[in-house]
Amino acid sequence: DDDPYVRKTAAMCVAKLYDLNAELVEDRGFLDMLKDLISDNNPMVVANAVAALAEIQETSSQSIFEVTSHTLSKLLAALNECT
Repeated sequence: DDDPYVRKTAAMCVAKLYDLNAELVEDRGFLDMLKDLISDNNPMVVANAVAALAEIQETSSQSIFEVTSHTLSKLLAALNECT
């Protein structure tokens, strides 16, 4: 969606949906979409995507989100936009 509000809200919805039905989130590709939001040009979308992934990681028995140098670079760019 073009509206950052929709994207940032959708990120948090994925985390809530994961609590209800983790298999559905994985099968429908919502986790991959959530990871893609880390590259968003809106820092609030990035922040919500990271928060959602962190929440999912806390409840998951498997590794959901791994911070690589590429991911870290995206996060630092988003952080720079916030200041």
